[in-house]
Amino acid sequence: MNRFTCDWIFQILVVLCDGKVVCGCADPYGDRPLGQVGKQTLLEIWNSSAVQEIRRGLNQGYAPFCLNCGLKRPLRNDEAPQRRGVIQDCLPRIFLEPTVVCNLNCRGAVCSKDSKILASRSRHYFPRDELLPMLVPVGKQLIRIDFFNYGDPFCHPEAVSMLKDIKASFPGIYLYTSTNGLLLTDEKMVGLIRSGLDEITFSVDGADQKTYERYRRNGQFPRVLAIMRRFMELRRQDGAETPFVNWRYILFRWNDSSRQMNKARRLARKIGLDRLTWEITDHPEDAFSRKFFPGTRGWERIRFEIWDTSQIGSAIKGNRFIARFTDIPQSIRMKVGEAAAVDVAVQNRGGALWPERTRTGRRMVRLGAQLYSIEGNRLDLNYSRAFLPMALSGGKTGVIRIELPPLPGAGEYQLKWDMVSEGNDWFENGGSPVAWTRLKCLPE
Repeated sequence: MNRFTCDWIFQILVVLCDGKVVCGCADPYGDRPLGQVGKQTLLEIWNSSAVQEIRRGLNQGYAPFCLNCGLKRPLRNDEAPQRRGVIQDCLPRIFLEPTVVCNLNCRGAVCSKDSKILASRSRHYFPRDELLPMLVPVGKQLIRIDFFNYGDPFCHPEAVSMLKDIKASFPGIYLYTSTNGLLLTDEKMVGLIRSGLDEITFSVDGADQKTYERYRRNGQFPRVLAIMRRFMELRRQDGAETPFVNWRYILFRWNDSSRQMNKARRLARKIGLDRLTWEITDHPEDAFSRKFFPGTRGWERIRFEIWDTSQIGSAIKGNRFIARFTDIPQSIRMKVGEAAAVDVAVQNRGGALWPERTRTGRRMVRLGAQLYSIEGNRLDLNYSRAFLPMALSGGKTGVIRIELPPLPGAGEYQLKWDMVSEGNDWFENGGSPVAWTRLKCLPE
């Protein structure tokens, strides 16, 4: 029996536009539903008997529910499955599909006009008046909402208003959306910038019309390039630092040459985008890039530029989330039951702005101290965190004071220092170096 694991059922629920709730984005037709919004709350679905059974199986390395899903990850022969709670008190993340309708007809895509995905939904648009009633019971728990799934979100006539509703009610949530961009007008772009949206991705798979339209059928490359450029102009005029703007480029066999990829890098820098990331796919079968498939040398070269590898990686040099710890304590002593405070100096070496807070007041970048045993086993990913006292642009250094909570027992530990973009990712996953400190906890 092949063993496997998966994080989705422990971290995320996906709400389709007809209110059906599924486990992940690899169930495009809603064939394996977990529940239905309106009949159950999201929390009831999150810890339903069916979901608990899936988690129980994954804790053992095998769940029949997952057999037809491409999101699961095979376990190595010597790898034990991670044991996690069968009941999860907190639902941290939701994918919300505003609509399954799309204005393009992408080659071989499950949401293309040639597919039967429209027939798989009992309705094609998620009603705005159902949005907040669905979110209110879980809103205080949520860390992130991804406002997209299949289709293009801006085919929904009230998409911008729905994003504003979410941020007005839950300003602390990391709010993200993804689009082909072609339906965005100046009015919509200004609305998005002023809504408090944290990040928007433009899906543009090529660096010229010829390569772009091979997948994005009916797409117009010069137009989407102009829209991305205009979005950055409007953001600058508004004096806003968010939403972060990402160009996501799916790699196919016709657009994976160095010439095409370097051209995309140059265009992204010229426009002033925040990020350019590559997406690795395994479909359509006759189209996906073999050059950069996971495990190849090509993949290793661009590892920290790949969208699925890191939520903060970027192919734009000089605009990355890279930190350098310039002054950290080499060792710390504290007593059992007593807290400690230390100062850590960190420099922005990647060039991407680390804002102190967003338009809605959300604090974004923090210093994180992860607690490890002296042998190197992680004990607490969220042992302590501290917000930036100021925004840090490229090359700048800041000193951050962080409070270390009391430890329950005497002994020797280690602290792993890293920066984190809240609701997004740890800097280490984008290629940023970490630092270590020995921590000794003395008896009372």
